[in-house]
Amino acid sequence: MAGLDIGDNENERRVIAEFLDEVRDTAAALQVLIGNLRSKAVPAGEGLDAVRRDSSNLRSRAQLLGVPLMKLVSHRLEEYVMDLREIGDAELDEIEVFVTKIEKLADGEPVTEAEVPGLVRALPAKRPPDIDFGKIEKKNVEILLVIPEKAMSRIVERELAACGYRTSVVRDAFEAIETAVRARPDMVIAAMEIGILSGVDLGCALAAMPSTDGVPFALLTSYDWGNPKLKGLPPRAALIRKGPQFGDDLAEALTRLNVT
Repeated sequence: MAGLDIGDNENERRVIAEFLDEVRDTAAALQVLIGNLRSKAVPAGEGLDAVRRDSSNLRSRAQLLGVPLMKLVSHRLEEYVMDLREIGDAELDEIEVFVTKIEKLADGEPVTEAEVPGLVRALPAKRPPDIDFGKIEKKNVEILLVIPEKAMSRIVERELAACGYRTSVVRDAFEAIETAVRARPDMVIAAMEIGILSGVDLGCALAAMPSTDGVPFALLTSYDWGNPKLKGLPPRAALIRKGPQFGDDLAEALTRLNVT
C-alpha cells in the first residue's frame, strides 16, 4: 500500500499508529470546524488560520515520520489554504474533500502506487489569488514547480493557473524526485539553483530513471542555450528564460513538450 508503510519493527509501528490516531483526531476537529464555518459560528479568518496551522502540522509530521502519501495529500491541502483570501461555501466544500481523503488514508484505505497520480488529480486545485477561475477552462494537467524563491514561483504559478493548469510547488530537488516518482506530474519546471543539486542535476536524474524519464522537463534560468552552466542538460529539456522572454519561452515549452 502506498504511503502508509507502518514500519518493520514494533517501535516504528507504535509511532506510526500514534501518528495516525493524531491524524484522525485532527481530521475530526477539522470537520467540526468546517461545519462551524458554514454556520458562521466561527469567524472566517480565525477558521482559515486554524486550517492552515493543522495542515502544516500534518505535513511536517508526515514528512518527519516517513508517511509519504499522507505527506503528499496534506501538502496539497496546505498549498490550497495558504493561497486563500476568503473562505465561502465553495472553498469549504473543497477543503472537506482533502479532509475526507486524509481521514480515509488514516483509516487504512488501500492505495496502490499506480493509483497515486489519479488520487492527486482528484484533489481540488489551488486557486492563486486575483484570478477569476470562473472564466478559465480547467485542464487535468499537473505541473510540478521546483522553485525555492517564493516570488518567482508565484509568477510561474499565476501564468500556468491563468491557462487552466494545476500546479504544486516544492523547494528542493530531493523532494521533487520523490514527488515526481509518486505523483507522476505531466511536467516538471525547475529553477537553476535548488540547493545541493542544481536544476540541471534534477533534469538529468529524472531523465535517468525509468519511472520518470518520460516526464517533460523545463529549466527556469537566466542563462541562454550554449552557456557552460547548462552542460549536461538533457537534450529533450526546454529552457524558460527569466525576463522579457519568459512568457514566450513558457508557451513554447508547453507546446513543444505537448503539455496541453
